[in-house]
Amino acid sequence: MDNPASRIRYPADLLGIIVCAVAMALVCVLVVIAHNTTQGLTEDVRAFATLLQRILFIPIALLQTILALFPPIAVGVDLLWRRHGGLLLQGLGAALVAYAGNGVIAILLSDFASDALLSGLVNLRSPTLPTMPGQVAAVTALLTAAAEPARRRLATWSWTLLWITVGVLVIMSSATLPGMGLSLLTGALVGLATRYSLGVASERAYGRGLIAGIRRAGFDPARLNRSSLVNLDGPASRRPRSQAPQFFADHRLYTMTTTAGQAYDVIVLDGDRQLLGLLSRWWRHLRSRAISARSVTSLRQSAERAALLTYAVRAAGVRAPEVLAITEAEDSMIFVREPIPPSDTLAALAPDDLDDGLLGDMWAELLKANRAGIVHRALTDQVFRVETQADGSRRLWLLGWETGDVASSDLALRIDLTQLLALLALKVGPARAVASAAAALSPADLKALGPLLQTPALPARTRAQMRDDKTLLSQLREGLVEQAPETEVAQQQIVRVGARTVITWLLTAIALFIVLTSFNLNAVSDALGRSDWRWALAAFGLGLVGVFGAALILVAFAPVRIGLAAAWATQLAASYVAVSVPAGIGTAGVNLRVLTKRGVSTSLATATAALIQVSQIGATALALVVLTLVTGANQAVPFQLTPAILAVIAALAVAGGVVFALPRPRTWLLDRVRPTLERTWPRLVELVSNPGRLALGLSGNLIMLLGYAAAFQAALMSFGQDLSLVSSSVAYLLGNSAGSAAPTPGGMGAIEAAEMAALGAAGVNAGVAASVVVVFRLATFWVRIPLGWLMMRALERRAVL
Repeated sequence: MDNPASRIRYPADLLGIIVCAVAMALVCVLVVIAHNTTQGLTEDVRAFATLLQRILFIPIALLQTILALFPPIAVGVDLLWRRHGGLLLQGLGAALVAYAGNGVIAILLSDFASDALLSGLVNLRSPTLPTMPGQVAAVTALLTAAAEPARRRLATWSWTLLWITVGVLVIMSSATLPGMGLSLLTGALVGLATRYSLGVASERAYGRGLIAGIRRAGFDPARLNRSSLVNLDGPASRRPRSQAPQFFADHRLYTMTTTAGQAYDVIVLDGDRQLLGLLSRWWRHLRSRAISARSVTSLRQSAERAALLTYAVRAAGVRAPEVLAITEAEDSMIFVREPIPPSDTLAALAPDDLDDGLLGDMWAELLKANRAGIVHRALTDQVFRVETQADGSRRLWLLGWETGDVASSDLALRIDLTQLLALLALKVGPARAVASAAAALSPADLKALGPLLQTPALPARTRAQMRDDKTLLSQLREGLVEQAPETEVAQQQIVRVGARTVITWLLTAIALFIVLTSFNLNAVSDALGRSDWRWALAAFGLGLVGVFGAALILVAFAPVRIGLAAAWATQLAASYVAVSVPAGIGTAGVNLRVLTKRGVSTSLATATAALIQVSQIGATALALVVLTLVTGANQAVPFQLTPAILAVIAALAVAGGVVFALPRPRTWLLDRVRPTLERTWPRLVELVSNPGRLALGLSGNLIMLLGYAAAFQAALMSFGQDLSLVSSSVAYLLGNSAGSAAPTPGGMGAIEAAEMAALGAAGVNAGVAASVVVVFRLATFWVRIPLGWLMMRALERRAVL
């Protein structure tokens, strides 16, 4: 039973609507921002007006009349001849809506647009109303909504006439270039919206067209039935030749019986669904570093790629159904494939049904493909099928290779193994899953899975199933460490662009915009010209003293021996990492990696890194309290708590009171603080029993704070600012602490704004304060990034990182 779709909605039309709307907004923005450029371009185009007047043998008014009459008549006659009256009415309706909408937009722009925008849309002939030809918008909407397919000759002539008229109108000063662009985009938007809302005639292969395509492939069908997408998690998955819907939900699956009584599967890929596949792959490539970009643009290329993958996996020895023929019918590609025997999906099997032999077969089938450079990318409980044969033995089938790739990277191959490990953990538990992986993989491959055990590496279905047991990945990491104690579990960066990345860089851009617009550039330039480069160089050197203090902390708190030179190099290398992660996270990650490289267990290394962070936060808070008391006792210190600072302190106090007063926020905060305290407390007790190490750690914190505070003072001195060390230290600690709390990479933008505000509270001129902060951040953050990169590469070559 088949239900042909008489009218369909193309996803490309919806994408076109969005593109047209964005393009209209960009045209308006460009008119305002690049007014001189757009105006000059229009004038350059109009330079051909004199030449055009000599060679043009018909008046412009007549050309406009032809444009208004020829496309509707030509398209109308063509559609009526083919008995498509409904499509003609659809096109004429779109043209009327576009003409009216174009006029409404012109009126709105004349009433509400800024002078800069309006001046780019009007010409001398109509100085009050934007020149947006309504007939251009109407004809564009008509051709977009009704003249399909565009390969028909009358439609081609109509589009050609439209583009000629557009060029002539712009050259002869009857319309501006931006105004003409808005009219074209308005017509295209209305035409696409009409097509998408009402749908277009389907060009998919159904009925006789589908049968004819199958016969061209060399098969004579006696019966062809559309397969329904059954629930494959239950007993229905044993239906003969039923296929998991995960990979063919956007296409059609049929079961075919030939006149000779042989059974086959028929898969039909429709061209109107091709855009969804392209966008899906582009998005996965944008998000994941393991997916490379492929230049697959047509339905035929997609079909050829799917066939290539099927042939490649079968050549590698994987048990997968064979593609017997590929053919084309109308706007569809047809696959004829051998049927899948009656079988159970992995989702339908109970954990007790999965013995060690079957688990080993799952690893073996995947490894066959991986050794040939082929990856699957979507290993779920629907792609593994278990066939029970007449003698009671079981055979494993691995399906769904349409989502895979050939010639894959090492990262992509390891992600495949990670997906299978997580899938087995869901079915049989982490212990058996790790044991089966240890039996199938080499020690090196097993250790390489630790950094990839993270949710972005898993398919959507597996991620959804893991929501019921959020500790499963942690249990898998612990199991891997038990099997191979030297396994690294620090997560590898596999997401190229994620929601956190977008939010982080958006916040950074906002913060930098606030900083760059909050001070007078002329004052900053004058101050930089008067600065003393020797003090700036001193600020850089004193910042390195702060790095030496951080190295002492690592040496003191590390459970294994780390040389002071190696520790200092490690802290300097963290400067390179800090540019891509929030403040403090980069140093903690580098410390964790150094410790695990030296054989420290993951739990102990995490506790040590957390203890270092806690000690630095505590030292900063203690220094702030002491210096604030000194500031209050010494009236000569010119640091004052301005109303703005008092308001911020009051707001923080109120927020803290609310958090601790309400049960839910208090529980949320304690749930996040308690694990850190539980990890650091045993290490802290151990350090208290070793006064030498404790004293060394406290000394490191003191040296680090003094080094950066002195660097801040040196930046002040480079501009001749006579501010006491106590006041400058308070300003540095307040600004750095407040700015580091922002989730921007390296605290960019937030630290600068907070330190400028703190200097302003100390009485420093706003322009000079901005210059001081720029010099300080250059000396202690930006200049150290290339040094950190060099140190990172040197430490990696020596296997320290």
